[in-house]
Amino acid sequence: MRYSLICLVAMAVSLALADPGDVVSVIPAPGGNPDGLTWVDGSLYITSDSDFMIYEIDPDDGTVLDFFIGYGDDDVLTGLTYDGTDLWSCSNQFIYKRSLPDGTVLDSIPAPNPTCNEGLAWDGSSIWSTNWNDDMVYELDPSNGDILSFFFPSGSDGATGLAWDGTYLWVSMQGSVLIYRMIPGDPTPVSFFLAPCDTPQDLAWDGEYLWVTEYVASGAMVYQIEPGEIGLSPATWGSIKTEF
Repeated sequence: MRYSLICLVAMAVSLALADPGDVVSVIPAPGGNPDGLTWVDGSLYITSDSDFMIYEIDPDDGTVLDFFIGYGDDDVLTGLTYDGTDLWSCSNQFIYKRSLPDGTVLDSIPAPNPTCNEGLAWDGSSIWSTNWNDDMVYELDPSNGDILSFFFPSGSDGATGLAWDGTYLWVSMQGSVLIYRMIPGDPTPVSFFLAPCDTPQDLAWDGEYLWVTEYVASGAMVYQIEPGEIGLSPATWGSIKTEF
């Protein structure tokens, strides 16, 4: 009993001292070259560049719960996000709005760049998109695809994934193997840490933890990671920056 109590205390201390980027759990990804990732009502939705499917998986163990064909233009299937009602998927030239659970395309808007569009995120009113070619992060009008704003994250190198946690945008950088926490529109990251894999792709936010999938052809994994505490609001961060 004493040993068990010591173990429990040690585990509690370990969790309390978790650092940003620490891996909480790992599950297998279906298909190959998983590209897009998003959180939908307790499930993860994930794409595969190998078979062009969109899978719903159990975040506890990676079990496939459902799937449907997610073809886009030029057979490219990249980022995913969820607007609270519908799923959005990305391809080279278009971003598709899809119904759930069947994935039927309801509408589409033009992507901000005709090639290499990657991650998607929904902030409650706008769609955000990353692009591998120009390393930009774009804010888009979901009704027509108009570019509302854009910015180039400092040190950006192979921008891939995106997620929105209600306050910050998270951006994964495959080239530098980093994950940034960012204020939308501000090129300077609030914080960053090393990704748990060599090829970080898209990101998802489950309300408490960040998820990232690795882009490999076989044996790909999805990592649940600790985001860490900041202790600064975007407004406070902005005021601090003006002092330098």
